[in-house]
Amino acid sequence: GRHASRLPIPAYRCYGAGQVTVIIGVDPSGNIVYAKVQEEGSSDDNCLKSFAIRAARASKFSMKPNATSRQMGNIVYQFIAQ
Repeated sequence: GRHASRLPIPAYRCYGAGQVTVIIGVDPSGNIVYAKVQEEGSSDDNCLKSFAIRAARASKFSMKPNATSRQMGNIVYQFIAQ
């Protein structure tokens, strides 16, 4: 039930391509307080994973004052070879 107010597109310097899913935890203020790659179904490329985590941590979501201290969700990043 939240909306992204800032969802940066990861800039990366990797050679590979693939999809990376990042599991996130969002606090009531909309800040990311937890970010971890969901290994199953994500690329094995550590470079892509690193840039996905960096972009996820820079994201911001709408406030929800009555939410739990850490609402869980995920962000899926699709990287295209450069």
